[in-house]
Amino acid sequence: MNILAIESASTICGAALFLDNKLVELDEINQPRIHGERLPLVVHDLLLNHSMQVAELEGIAVSSGPGSYTGLRIGMSLAKGLAMAGNIPLIPVPTMEVMNRSISQNGVYWVLLHSHKNMVFSQRFNSGKPDSVIECEPFEPEKYIPRFGFNLDSICKPGDYKLAPMSAKFVGELALQNFDKWANIDLSQITPNYVTSFNLGKVPEN
Repeated sequence: MNILAIESASTICGAALFLDNKLVELDEINQPRIHGERLPLVVHDLLLNHSMQVAELEGIAVSSGPGSYTGLRIGMSLAKGLAMAGNIPLIPVPTMEVMNRSISQNGVYWVLLHSHKNMVFSQRFNSGKPDSVIECEPFEPEKYIPRFGFNLDSICKPGDYKLAPMSAKFVGELALQNFDKWANIDLSQITPNYVTSFNLGKVPEN
């Protein structure tokens, strides 16, 4: 299966190209406020490098939130435009699942992504599976034990959490793994999952 995966929910800005279910190229950088300018160029270059047209892909995967409002909007808009142009499925991949991809932990643990000030997006997992709704709430060190996260340095001391990296590679891997389920969502119904304290996200099906 050939898919293009996009990650823009945080300071990570990049894309990954999978051909025949294998990662053939990954281009991403960890830098804030560059997504609008850089992401379209990354996608263009990835396809050009492998002589691929959008219509030759079988899906566009995108990190669907929660995360940066601007980053999510840019990534989703680009992904939707590509999916519409190629008449191919758009595959929304929950951002907390992307972060969880690299975690190998038995029992209960928390995945956290910094939102703003002392606020974090949080979700409880149990042995790799989502175990709660996603919330946006004040960071409480005594609550989230053990914790894995990304961009938490402004509210956590070094060593107070384990890194849960974000990558377009993980977006693509999850999209391939869940293609039959996530690729069947109507394009017009797919929107970023911004998740504020007034808008709680749903636990993704597994």
